[in-house]
Amino acid sequence: MRARAVLFAIALDIAPPVLAADLTIPKREITASTDFRVRMASALALGRSHDPSVRPILEQALSDSNAAVRTAAAAALGALGDDAAVPALERAKAHEVSASARAQMDSTIANLRRASTTTFAGVQLVVQFGTMRNSTRVRGSDVADVLRNAALSRARTLQHVAVATDSSMVARAADRHVPIVLLDGNVTRLTQSAQSNVVTCQAEVEFVVRKIPDQTLRSTLSGRAAAMGSGATSMRGVASLQDQAIGGAVESALQNADQGLLLAAR
Repeated sequence: MRARAVLFAIALDIAPPVLAADLTIPKREITASTDFRVRMASALALGRSHDPSVRPILEQALSDSNAAVRTAAAAALGALGDDAAVPALERAKAHEVSASARAQMDSTIANLRRASTTTFAGVQLVVQFGTMRNSTRVRGSDVADVLRNAALSRARTLQHVAVATDSSMVARAADRHVPIVLLDGNVTRLTQSAQSNVVTCQAEVEFVVRKIPDQTLRSTLSGRAAAMGSGATSMRGVASLQDQAIGGAVESALQNADQGLLLAAR
């Protein structure tokens, strides 16, 4: 199947943080629950909280009796973004018998070390991506993941803009008085049609831009695009066209957005 994407118009997640009040249960259950699935879910919830006070609890969970919980704890420490967890991860990795847990510890250590060496030379703005939603009835959360990946990829090409990889990078940017904006995204339309053996998928996306830390709404960025493919299309082929249309819509929304985002951050 041959496919191509067409831009139509231009107009100027790690999951949302868990509220502090919600942490009482996961803080308790990560050690008290006899169900490893509950302990694993609690570890991931603590990681999403970005609350620095939970780091010792997650470090303790690196020695949990269940490998899945240890893996989740290592992943949660990565989401937390505090490179002070590296020594505990190194100690846990030295005694880890599970290959998957050890691999996650290696990945988290590498990501935390890389983030800790990030400089802001030439950076005029830091962009943090928040919640990505799919308001259509097509493919569920998978579409939101496609939106996030496309937005991250496009944002990394913007001039003088750094994309926040974790909460510690946001904190370091704030310490250096580098402006920070938060982008929440939404796929507002995703349709398909067929005519003369050609399938066309159309997508529309919107990003809401807020200034950090006060969460002030500054602007919206929106775009739309279509992707067309000729020949018989399977479900996988249609999904590929939908992904291309979403990617094109993101390109449309974020094209030349660097200056607009800088203005929004003021």
